Amino acid sequence: MIIPTRDRGADLRRCLEALAECAQRLDGSDVRAKLHQVVVVDDASAGGHATAAAGASPLPVEVLRNRARIGAGASRRLGVGLATGDVLAFLDDDAAPRGDWLIQAADLDEERPAITGRVLCFDDSLLSQARQARYDARYLRLERDAPVGFFAGGNSSVLTEVFHQVGGFSQEGTGGDNSLAGALAEHGSPVRFRPELVIAHRNGKGWRRAVSDAWAAGRQHTERMTVAEGARALREGAVGGTSAVREINRLLGAVHVVGRLTRPR
Repeated sequence: MIIPTRDRGADLRRCLEALAECAQRLDGSDVRAKLHQVVVVDDASAGGHATAAAGASPLPVEVLRNRARIGAGASRRLGVGLATGDVLAFLDDDAAPRGDWLIQAADLDEERPAITGRVLCFDDSLLSQARQARYDARYLRLERDAPVGFFAGGNSSVLTEVFHQVGGFSQEGTGGDNSLAGALAEHGSPVRFRPELVIAHRNGKGWRRAVSDAWAAGRQHTERMTVAEGARALREGAVGGTSAVREINRLLGAVHVVGRLTRPR
């Protein structure tokens, strides 16, 4: 289990408490798996108590501290280097996994070596609702075990051997975890969607972060977008149950499209 974190002590505590419940349910199940290691990668937190929850957790937590800030993607790669299990599972520090999360995350085999699941929000800001609407629109088109082109670094698992066979994460930054999905697809073992793999997530982190992430995801995408594709993405991306949520998604979609249209070749 790998969890990058930075200055989110309360979030990390909630995440580890939920994960401890998952570990108890895993131990009481008939699944032949065990949580033997949790790698928390502290990405140069400014606060001295940012990872205090790791020391208080009953879980086998190891803390890796970055001397300088390198980002969540690079921190995940460092965490992988310290991990020793047969399965690599990934959570964000502001996620709370559902009680059966570890049971679901361990359900891998050679035909389905990597899975990613659903995100539900526990905050209720407009930005959070907008992000959830985008998640929900994506899930509507997916059936269980459908091959997908994304690998959510905050809600996913993969067989360690296969992860290393395909070269792991070849990109960092916003959306960099999706580079694994491309590598696995080329390997003939695409990431599969598991709706049972569920986390509750703090979706809203402010306007600056939302716009920055939309831009970065476009600029760092593996492929440029044509103008026609961008226009279609703008039409289809304005999702949500209210006009306010739809307009937020239209705006963030436009930022993403411009970033992708102008990304370096």
